[in-house]
Amino acid sequence: MITYCPSCHTHFRVHSEQLAARAGQVCCGKCSRIFNALEHLIEEIAPAHAPRSTPGFEAPRADAAAADRVPETIEAETPAAAMPESALPRPAMVETEAVPGAGVFDFGPVAAEQPSGPVRRWPWVLGTLLLLPTLLAQAAYHYRSTIALLFPETKPYVAALCARFGCELQLPRRIEMISIEASDLQADTTNPNVMVLSATIKNRAIFTQQHPLLELTLTDSQDQPLVRRVLAPQDYLGKAVNAQAGIAATSEVAIKVFIEGSQVKATGYRLYLFYP
Repeated sequence: MITYCPSCHTHFRVHSEQLAARAGQVCCGKCSRIFNALEHLIEEIAPAHAPRSTPGFEAPRADAAAADRVPETIEAETPAAAMPESALPRPAMVETEAVPGAGVFDFGPVAAEQPSGPVRRWPWVLGTLLLLPTLLAQAAYHYRSTIALLFPETKPYVAALCARFGCELQLPRRIEMISIEASDLQADTTNPNVMVLSATIKNRAIFTQQHPLLELTLTDSQDQPLVRRVLAPQDYLGKAVNAQAGIAATSEVAIKVFIEGSQVKATGYRLYLFYP
């Protein structure tokens, strides 16, 4: 059977098996258009026989040659643009690739995949097991204060380890949970050259916290700073109070500090809390 491409009008020889494999859908080997070969079949005209040359020798029959050599037959039917059988439409040729000897898409033998050796994972597992205690120890050292706060039963053990290794078990420092409830700065009634700072510090957290530092700034009438002084816990608590014990949970601490102010003509002050 012969069909032609409706786009480039190239003629092809097709077989019923090829058309049945894809319901007549083929791809033009020249312009790559996909069309239904059954809708464009044309009547096949048998070629004329070649004249006999001599009685003793008979030329090959033209119809046999046409059956064996498809390219010549197509050229006789369509001198303008005939395609050999090897250029049959791609969809039809896909089915013929499984025919022995076709070899259209033969890229050579595929090399057999070499079995890979066993992956040794035990060195990685061993290394992880050796590093895990080190990582846990570093995390426990860094968060020792938090661990002692969240798990109070571990505090004696954490304190013992810190005493052994020379580290310090600090109390929590949540400055947003500490506030100044009241403050006042007045001249001493007995000594006008001395100013008395009175304040109340409250720990609003549900756990004990470390005493903060106090920053006292004396200002003039224009609210410009004249002098600034940072007061440590021992400065405003006194030596009789153990500053390392911290401020108990939800408790207040009243402080009083005497400041020499004979050289400063201050009219105002500012007081801040902070942790170093």
